[in-house]
Order: sequence, then structure tokens, then C-alpha cells
Amino acid sequence: MKLKQKKQLLEQLKTIPDFRVDKYKILYPLEQILFMTLFALLKGASTFKEIHIWMEYAKKNNKVLKKVFATKKIDIPSKSTLHRILINVDNNDLEVIFRDYFAKYIKKKNIAIDGKWLNGSDVNAQYTTQSHQAILNVLDKDTKIVFAHKFLDHTKKSEIPAFTELLKDKFFTSESQVFSFDALLTQYEILNTINEQKNLYVAKVKGNQKLLKEKTILTANNFHSPTDSYEDSHLDIRERDTRVTRTVDVFQNRDCDIIMYHSNFTNIQSIIKVTKESTNIKTGEVKTTIQYLIANYKSSAQEFREKILQHWRVETYHYHLDMLMDEDDHIAYINPFSISILRSFALNLFQLFFNKYKDEKVLFGSKPTMANIAHGCKYDDALVSDLFEL
Repeated sequence: MKLKQKKQLLEQLKTIPDFRVDKYKILYPLEQILFMTLFALLKGASTFKEIHIWMEYAKKNNKVLKKVFATKKIDIPSKSTLHRILINVDNNDLEVIFRDYFAKYIKKKNIAIDGKWLNGSDVNAQYTTQSHQAILNVLDKDTKIVFAHKFLDHTKKSEIPAFTELLKDKFFTSESQVFSFDALLTQYEILNTINEQKNLYVAKVKGNQKLLKEKTILTANNFHSPTDSYEDSHLDIRERDTRVTRTVDVFQNRDCDIIMYHSNFTNIQSIIKVTKESTNIKTGEVKTTIQYLIANYKSSAQEFREKILQHWRVETYHYHLDMLMDEDDHIAYINPFSISILRSFALNLFQLFFNKYKDEKVLFGSKPTMANIAHGCKYDDALVSDLFEL
């Protein structure tokens, strides 16, 4: 059994300050509690109760944990104490370890940003007056790995200042990174900051910026024809019971960089029009939608198409959080962020396994999917152990 990565992670977890001052701090080392919680999430536990039930079993029967902890006996806290420990862990310290662990696996070239409600942090929670909370996930689109988070309180409108703060983080200062995000974050402060840092963006334009949208459509309509176009109608793309084709038209100024002047938004070099045609395979019904985006750089229609489609990988990530990790079933009225980081950690390990073995028949005689990786981990501690050593 390989232990190197697991041992290193355990040593990193030891750097998190322990808020406890009593003897239980010694009986139940914080790093062991966090490691076991992560292991439990990989095994399919989702709620505090399920995590504790798994720990009760694992303390006697889990050979992996005993080797990692270098002990013959594992002590675990009561369910209420486990709950108290996990909601009081400093999520910022845990986030540092999370980023460091996955830094070597990501390219940080194409980045998708999107927020997600934490449904377990109910605004009408019984024991707290806190508002509903959300987390801003930062996804590396090339590897499908979330490599950073930003924690949000109160309403989802706080995504805007949170993302502005995130951009000032030295972790995101490499030049020529391409950011993509939903229309909520198409704000001039955000886009101009990205531009000033010599990074790139592809931003959706919707009703939240009415004048910007109107001017974008008017500018595109003034062209006799697009500067470049790409149609994927020859591809067999399906979304559930729907056949989807997309036509991407790009409008650019051949004589200079600026395609459209705007008093607030600087350096708009490309307008991208995406026409999506969805055909219901069963009924034959056709639905057409048109979406506009802007970018502060020039590229081909095919390249922009890839950037736009890649953005939806963050939505797929959120889908996996709900379907594979049962995130919405987990109630965490107070500080839901630490358990959210550990949940992202577990899902990333599934993704790393998929990335490495996606073309090989390594699980149940077939190529891996995210679902059968999660299913395999429920019944195989050795597989869980291997996820840490990729």
C-alpha cells in the first residue's frame, strides 16, 4: 500500500490551528478527524450522522487509516463533538491546504467561475439567524478540477465583490489566463480588473446590463456578415433527449482592436453570437435561443466555441456535488464551508482518477465514469487509498 501522499496530507492537516483547549484535543487529533471525514465522504457518507456512523465502523476495521495514522487503535469523538469540531475548523486554513494539494494537477489557463447555494445552510435554520450561504467555485476547465473557493454570506449578490477580491489574490495573477463566468459577474469593475491584470475574459451579456446588451446586439447587427463563423451541426451532440447544434458568429474590427466603445467597459475586442438550436428527438420540436458574449481578445469562432462549452464544466461539477456527493442532503447551519471544501476535495480525487484512466478498462471491466468511481469507493477501501496516490 502506497502511503506517501496520504502521509503528506496528514502532515499538512497538522498545520491547521486546533481551536480546542481541553484533553479531547489530544484524544482526537484534529488532523485525524479531518482525514477520516474526507475518507468517509469518499466512501459515500454525506451528513454528519453518516460520517460518524462510518467512523464507528472504520475505527475497528479500516486498515488504511491505521497505517496512515501509524497506530493500532483509533479513537473517535461522539457525534455531537464531531459536529462541533467540523463547524469550528478554520475554513481559510483548510482552503490553503486544499489549494496546495491540487496546485500540481492544474494548468490555470482556462478558468470558470460560478457560485453555488449551500442548501443545507437554510435561512430559516432552527439554531441560527444566519442568512443562506453560498460558495464561489473556481474550476480549471482543462482538468475539470476545482482548485479554489471563495466563501459568500447573505445574498448571492455578494458574488460580485467576492470575485473582485478573488482577482486580487496573487494566486490568480498569471498573465493570459482566460476567465469565463455567467452574466451576473459581467460587471465593469470585474472585467476591467481582469483586463488591467493582462488576463482574458469571455463574458455573457444578459439583462443585468441592459444598455450593454442593447449596444452589443446593435453593433453585431451593423455587420454585413460575421468576421468568422463556426457551425457544429455536423457533430452528434446530445443533451438528454435533445439534439443540439450551435452556430458561433464572431464580430471583430479588422482595422483595430476595439469592436465596440463603452464608457464603462474597456477593451472590448470581440462580440460572440451563439445561436443554439435544440431539437427534441421524440417530438421533433425545435427551439432556438441566441446568446451574446463579449471578450477582451481576438480569436477564431471555433476557439470561442470551445471556451464557451468548457464553461459548462463548472455546472457539471455542481451536478456531481449534488448527485454523487449528496451535498443538498447535508445540513450545516453554522460554517458550512469547511465540509464543503472537504466535499470538493473528494470530488476532485474522483476526477483525477477519471482523468488518468478514462481510456482504460480499470473498473468493473469497463472505462471509468464519475458515477462508477464513486460506487466502487463505497465497497473498496483500496480504491479510496489509491485515489490519494495518483
